[in-house]
Amino acid sequence: MALRRLTELTSAPFYWPIAASLLFVGLGDAVSGPYVALFLTDKAELGPVALGSLLTVRAIASIAIGFAFGRWFDRAPSTTPLFLALGSGVAGYVILAFTTNYFVLMALVAVPMATAASAFPQLFALSKGHLDTRGASLAESGVSLLRALWSVAWAAGPAVGAAIIIPFDFRGVFLATAAFAAASIAIVGFSGIRARVNAVSTSPPRDSWLRAIRSAGFAALALTLVWTAMFMGSVALSISVTHTMGGTKQDVGHAFSLCAFLEVIVMMGFVIRPVNTESRAWMSAGFAAFVIYFATIAVAPSVDIVLAAQAIRAVAIGIVGCLGIGYCQAILRGRVGGATALFANSVNAGALLAGLGTGTWAEAFGYQSMFGACAGLSGLGLLLLQFQPRTSPPGPDNDH
Repeated sequence: MALRRLTELTSAPFYWPIAASLLFVGLGDAVSGPYVALFLTDKAELGPVALGSLLTVRAIASIAIGFAFGRWFDRAPSTTPLFLALGSGVAGYVILAFTTNYFVLMALVAVPMATAASAFPQLFALSKGHLDTRGASLAESGVSLLRALWSVAWAAGPAVGAAIIIPFDFRGVFLATAAFAAASIAIVGFSGIRARVNAVSTSPPRDSWLRAIRSAGFAALALTLVWTAMFMGSVALSISVTHTMGGTKQDVGHAFSLCAFLEVIVMMGFVIRPVNTESRAWMSAGFAAFVIYFATIAVAPSVDIVLAAQAIRAVAIGIVGCLGIGYCQAILRGRVGGATALFANSVNAGALLAGLGTGTWAEAFGYQSMFGACAGLSGLGLLLLQFQPRTSPPGPDNDH
């Protein structure tokens, strides 16, 4: 069944080059992602305020550019925004490898590195336009497989980064990320990937597009809350395991590796047996799994419980991370660029809010208590999700 489904995906134009490009983008992010904050603290010698300002500017700029590129794709589908995003990744990380100047760093995070973050939603938007020509079932399998490949990249990338940073320091991991982005450019260019011009029925006018995005507000807010909980919980997990539960750094690594491995299994299940991504029930189940995961660790803190609970966390991330893109595309029907940008930006917004809230909450209540807060955020997201209309209302002169 799995082999037949993978073979069927070959019939979708440009699917495998897009998948390969996404894998390289994911590897690039995963190689350097765990080390950016450490680089800014140790090498650039930034204090908490300066570090926080850089990360905040990067998140805000990523959200703004992501939405702008999403609208660009919906109005005039092409690979141009993707090339800009990938090229910005190459330039940004090459420069990052050779500077610690605060003002240069601020410019880097505000423009090239924020632009590079748009490569992820642009690749999904490109694939969606072609997959839709092969039927809803295959389209859902294709999107699920792409999301699984992203998890594979993040399962392998940190280990690659760890191997590179020992002999080559931070410069090595940043140049490796630039090289992965360059490889992705080569794949897109040499394979001749094109956007499906009729991926949208017509070019929606500005007010109609904005009204459609606003109509997805409950889903956007719900996703932002659950990603905020996930990022806050990840920080708390590393510290609580070693400081509160008597575990080791190896235990932390085992927990994250186990979750990543199980995530891929969950996502591959959706590849083999696609489900209806328009169903709010599946997304609700994912949110509920997050609530159960955080509540379990909050009430029973121990290393063994943490390791066992990674199965619940993997189900939660597998469902929300894998089906969330399709869910956003379903409620913003006909706007694949805006939908994928909406999903990606909910992740960016969650990272931003987690960065702002983690230190404040931990200072006041401690890291272990953060799991209860994360359960509450996930539960609030689950509640808000129930108010999301199933599809966005059509514009007055664009949706048919």
